[in-house]
Amino acid sequence: MNSSKKIMNKQKKEEKNIQDSQTVSAAKGNQRLSDGGVSDTKKIIIGAICVVIVLVLCIGVGIQQFKPQMVLTVNDTKLSMDDMMYPIYERESAYLPYNEMYQMYTGKSIWENNYMGSDRNITSSDATNAIGLKQEIIDAETEYQILYAEAKKAGYKLSADDKKEVKKEVSDALKGLSFTQRLRLNISKSKLTKRFELRKLADNYKNAETKELDKTVDKKAAIKDISQKDYREYKIQCYAYTTSSTDSNGKIKKISASKKAKLDKELNDLYKKAGDAKDFSKLLGDNSKSDIKYSDTSFTEKDGWSMISNKKLLKQIKTLKNKEISKIIRDEKSGNVLFVKMINNNSTDSYKKACDSAVTSAKNAAYDKWYQGILKNYKVSTNSDVWSDIEIGTVTTDIVTAEDLEKMKSDSSDATSGK
Repeated sequence: MNSSKKIMNKQKKEEKNIQDSQTVSAAKGNQRLSDGGVSDTKKIIIGAICVVIVLVLCIGVGIQQFKPQMVLTVNDTKLSMDDMMYPIYERESAYLPYNEMYQMYTGKSIWENNYMGSDRNITSSDATNAIGLKQEIIDAETEYQILYAEAKKAGYKLSADDKKEVKKEVSDALKGLSFTQRLRLNISKSKLTKRFELRKLADNYKNAETKELDKTVDKKAAIKDISQKDYREYKIQCYAYTTSSTDSNGKIKKISASKKAKLDKELNDLYKKAGDAKDFSKLLGDNSKSDIKYSDTSFTEKDGWSMISNKKLLKQIKTLKNKEISKIIRDEKSGNVLFVKMINNNSTDSYKKACDSAVTSAKNAAYDKWYQGILKNYKVSTNSDVWSDIEIGTVTTDIVTAEDLEKMKSDSSDATSGK
């Protein structure tokens, strides 16, 4: 019995040893498999690393995407596209209200028409408003930054009156713009205050320097080539009709004989009343639909008068005394039929304007020379990768439309009149 128990215990012990041995072998086998493959822990670590890398790349791309794009650098000052939005808006909002009219009369947008500004860096006669205004913005922002820096170096500070003026300018600039429009234009009360204070300090410095520079201008030298004879001005009042008209295709057509006879009679009737009229300008009365038109105009000796092509007829008009009324004049070449009253046959207004313009040009030249000397001390660069893609006339015109501007103008007018 005892020997039987011993045998059974021995067998159980041997079976247990075999099981333990198999377990150890399996564990060792698993260990060898781990050495040759990838454990769960390592998979988790590798996966985490991949996620981190992807996140870093995504964040990097996002930062690059949303980081303000630099447009203009003046020494250490950097202006981003966000900073340029308001200057662009200023120009676009000034020109946009006239776009429809230009489309109607020229067949082109105002942005496509010839540049109407006077930027010193626009020299091509073929430059459009879009090109010219774009250059204006860069040049103006550069000048503001440089003059502001010079003003600071010279110890300039804004007065209480200056700050009060800036406050009003900020209020006017923001008036009528919605929260969304302000957001898209990247403007706010604080941002515009900072911008306008910079401009004010720069302008104060510029005005002081310009005042001194103006003293150096030789006015006599500036006007020496302007002829008083060439700029002799003839101021006249006139009633006229034309014997031709332009159709919708731009073709010139002669008016019918019956219509010409009717207009001849009407003009003759006006002529008969002209001599005794107290107010020559009101001969037509309320007849605003008449094809006979009144004009108060003038021309110079040098340029002549576009209404009259015949030199002999023009000479007749020039010989009129002040307050004298001409006979009815028929200029076959221009197709105009008219009579005029001489108001002033020797006005000096055009001569004075030409002289003033010449002196102003000389003053501007003196300032430009001074400014170019200052500009040499600054490192200025434009990021063409960003700025070349900007097309004036398309940047803010969908943010603040022509209709928006008209409403803002109307609201402002109503507020001024107390409505």
